[in-house]
Amino acid sequence: MKLNTLKWAAIICFIVAMAILLGGGVAMKKELPPYPGKVLDPGGKVLFQKSNIMAGQDVYQRYGLMDQGAVWGHGSQRGPEFSAASLHIIAEAVGDFFAKRDYGKPYNDLDNLQKGIIDVKTTHEIKPNRYDAAKDTLTLTSAQVEGLNRIKQHWDKIFKEGFQRYGFLPNTIADEQQRLEISRFFFWTAWVSSTLRPEKDYTYTNNWPPDRRVGNIASTHAYFYSIAGVLALLVVLGLFVYWIHRYGMWYGEARGVALSEKLIDMPLTPSQFQAAKFFAVVILLFLLQTIFGGLLAHYTIHPGTFWFPFVAKIIPYTWAKTWHLQLMVFWIATTWMASAIYLAPIIGGREPAKQGLLVKILFVAVLLVAVGSLTGEVLGIKGLLGDWWFWLGHQGWEFLELGRIWQILLFVGLIFWLLIVYRAVGSHLKSHKDEFSALIWFYVFSAVLVVAFFGFGLFYGQGSHLTMSDYWRWFVVHLWVESIFEFFGIAVIALLMVTMGLATARAALRVAYFTAAITFISGIIGTAHHYYWFGGAAFWVGWGAIFSSMEPVPLLTLVVRGLMEYKDIQKEGREFSYKWPMYFLVAASFWNFLGAGIFGFLINLPIINFYEHGTYLTMHHAHTAMFGTYGMLSVALLLFSWRGLVEKAYWNDGILKLSFWGLNGGLFLMAFATLLPVGAMQAWISFKDGLWMARSAEFFEKGAVVWLGTFRALPDTIIIVLGVLPLAYFIITTYPHLKATEIQDGESVWDKLGIEL
Repeated sequence: MKLNTLKWAAIICFIVAMAILLGGGVAMKKELPPYPGKVLDPGGKVLFQKSNIMAGQDVYQRYGLMDQGAVWGHGSQRGPEFSAASLHIIAEAVGDFFAKRDYGKPYNDLDNLQKGIIDVKTTHEIKPNRYDAAKDTLTLTSAQVEGLNRIKQHWDKIFKEGFQRYGFLPNTIADEQQRLEISRFFFWTAWVSSTLRPEKDYTYTNNWPPDRRVGNIASTHAYFYSIAGVLALLVVLGLFVYWIHRYGMWYGEARGVALSEKLIDMPLTPSQFQAAKFFAVVILLFLLQTIFGGLLAHYTIHPGTFWFPFVAKIIPYTWAKTWHLQLMVFWIATTWMASAIYLAPIIGGREPAKQGLLVKILFVAVLLVAVGSLTGEVLGIKGLLGDWWFWLGHQGWEFLELGRIWQILLFVGLIFWLLIVYRAVGSHLKSHKDEFSALIWFYVFSAVLVVAFFGFGLFYGQGSHLTMSDYWRWFVVHLWVESIFEFFGIAVIALLMVTMGLATARAALRVAYFTAAITFISGIIGTAHHYYWFGGAAFWVGWGAIFSSMEPVPLLTLVVRGLMEYKDIQKEGREFSYKWPMYFLVAASFWNFLGAGIFGFLINLPIINFYEHGTYLTMHHAHTAMFGTYGMLSVALLLFSWRGLVEKAYWNDGILKLSFWGLNGGLFLMAFATLLPVGAMQAWISFKDGLWMARSAEFFEKGAVVWLGTFRALPDTIIIVLGVLPLAYFIITTYPHLKATEIQDGESVWDKLGIEL
């Protein structure tokens, strides 16, 4: 298959996929769950208004409660599922209302037959849609009003007095009015979850969360499109196997002389020397992130407590979870920025004027955004920023916690980084039209998409509809991470393979274009699996099921090619100086296929996701996909760049071997010995009793769950002590031994390398 054909296939797949996803968003806006202008009791008295719901949504976000619980399954996997718990509170209130009216005693005192009759009445009371669109009013029944009052009492007590079993500290929300407003918001989320769409037999959330007591069972869409998803996987997998063998995707001769061996002895440019600072910050952020991960694991089993009591009093769960996620984003993104800065003059062939100064400015900007946003998030959680919480504090969205001003500054910083990199590679692209230049264009375009798609996080604001906000949020959390990062990862791996002498530019391009085409068509449209239950239209179930099922297919291609070449190198007995960067690339591919591919496919089928959504199975997929794939890829980039930055006499393969097995062994143990079994138990309970029970404090206090959570201290310790600390020690101790800066502004890098690319 010709390269040009593959290139256009990738371009067309990108355009078509984005058109479908954006077009679906436009269509979805017509079917959003309504915020009623007024909510009335049976006598017509106004109980609360839309402004109260929106104020409650703000309270939910400003205190970072998405990082200590969830709404419609999106948020933290430890802590209450606020919408599911609130819905069950309503069900209990309605059940007691009818039980006392019909039998003169509470629901729990009835026999099984009587309970069954009351359950049917409860469903028929809750399911009808009493929203009048013309008047913009929602009228509640007397039984539902009782549910509203119970919700208020329940959450008011928890947020005022604290609830250690969930890790809530006293005065989590100190203001009484804010506690009232958040209870109205939680009631609305429960109403949306249980009320049928007009003229439909399913709710606004496609019957999620599962709770038989209110009639929330899997819809026809969930069953039908799960079968379609399995079919899609098998069809695409068959075509994929045919194409790679028909067109020899993994075959071709590697370079005769590896550029990588030249890089070890090459002196540095000013910008490359400055890039080393980024990597030093990366390793410190990585260490801090894993430490907070360990604290979160402790909070899971011992909510609101720690060996040193002052820690638990100062650092609530929301703070720990927020920093754990934000530090992950920062250290991975910073690694990719720094590695691009290191590679740019090598690829471009010349150090642009004042490039080192620009990198210094970027470094200061990165520090400012990191420190400012992390500090703001804590102040926001503590309620110390007043009305500035959205702009300087905690936006309230998982993975996008940083305040809007910091988010904008980060976006600007990414654009600045893109310009810095292009300054260095642009001259090569203008003067060369060979296959290596085409590979560089592929890399540059992938970097442009990385910056552009982060910008989708600016498409919603304070007070935006909850469903539409999450629609755009997943453009960053899924598309940016699982598709555009995947695309950028393909470009980076292709470039590294050629640089390390493991593949020709033509072979790498062929596989990169081919993989990008499948990644775009599956990963972009596959974003829809996040829209199953979040108040979007039912058509997302079909799109998500079919296309997200295809995502596992392209995940092994290029690194398999690299392994074949590395095997040839070993056979020849040649010393390969980039062994551990290569191994981390292989690890990234392994976790990509296992975590993102196999376990992503497993939980993305609608019928499984209906019961699994909001459980530890999601966390199992997230850790193996994010840390396993992008974490290992980032370490590979760090070590590849560091190999060329540090004097070769100070390189230590032994300590890198320890770090490699510490990180991967610890992750494997954490994923399969703790997260997977706990998630499986939760999914079982969700199917049997409902998600409200699977997310309850009672579940996390079960003996088996406590034992597994306690055992997690072992893999967490392995990751930190045997994985991160050796890597940090290696970077810090070799930092004083950076190579000399001998290539000045305007000088040719290729002359120093002694080659012509």
